[in-house]
Amino acid sequence: MDTTSYLALSRQVVLHRHMATLANNLANATTTGYRAEHTLFDQVLDRGAGNNAAAFVRDVALVRDLTPGAVAPTGNPLDLAIDGPGYLTFATPDGPRYARGGHLAVDASGQIVDPAGRPLLDDGGSPIVLPADDQQISIAADGTVSGRSGPLARIAAVTFANEQAMERIGDGLYRAAEAPLPSGGGRIVQGALEGSNVQPVLELTTMLETVRAFEGAQRLLDTQHELDRATNDRMIRVGS
Repeated sequence: MDTTSYLALSRQVVLHRHMATLANNLANATTTGYRAEHTLFDQVLDRGAGNNAAAFVRDVALVRDLTPGAVAPTGNPLDLAIDGPGYLTFATPDGPRYARGGHLAVDASGQIVDPAGRPLLDDGGSPIVLPADDQQISIAADGTVSGRSGPLARIAAVTFANEQAMERIGDGLYRAAEAPLPSGGGRIVQGALEGSNVQPVLELTTMLETVRAFEGAQRLLDTQHELDRATNDRMIRVGS
């Protein structure tokens, strides 16, 4: 296969993966706390110069858009959002996992849990347990959880030195290899949820551009294959 075909194929491969990322963003345009991801491209094996310059392309990483989504009130006192930087911490069998808030509830043992039953942790790393006779709580902006008898616990918003290194694992949760840090500017908002930061119009526009770029690479492949076929036909005729 000639260099032109390899260049076109390398472009189609990364455009295919880029399209999958765009489709995933659009599928999560209404997912609570979802943050869009974008493909980072790089050139490899640069060759030639001037009009003869050529380079293969590869997708080297996914970059997460850390812009917060809009915070919208729900009226449910156990819906939590974070206005500003930070993540809530949840206990799982595999260790703590982190989320941008969500639709919470109180389980049979009085623990505040997410929809999958994972306990929300306080600033000391312990599940927050509400008294059986006092589950009408208020949550202050600094994360203090209070009942009729006074403060019960404190939710701490945490962050990380490199948020891009956090791994999305599903259900709105992230895994982090590094130790959490106090977020500093994150404000807990009770009775609200953070929406997705995906901009559907922008994603659709980028998707159309990606389709056109893929089709352009295919046309280049078709043209090169036609030239190769014509060259082979001429060589056969000359040889005969």
